[in-house]
Amino acid sequence: MAETLICTGCKARTAVLEGLDVEPSAPWCIDCALVLVKLGDPILNYRTVNDDSMYTRALARGTTATLPFG
Repeated sequence: MAETLICTGCKARTAVLEGLDVEPSAPWCIDCALVLVKLGDPILNYRTVNDDSMYTRALARGTTATLPFG
């Protein structure tokens, strides 16, 4: 069974992606990740927690920055 990660930002929701630019890595729910994008601090180096590309598409729509899809 996979470990459930809790969001670093709101500390309430299940994380859908994990930011890899910090040590230790920081898990984020989609809402908190979108807030970071809107504030100009997108998570550029990340992995999706459940390998669902829906989250990377949602992040890409929220910014003019080019996010890596991996």
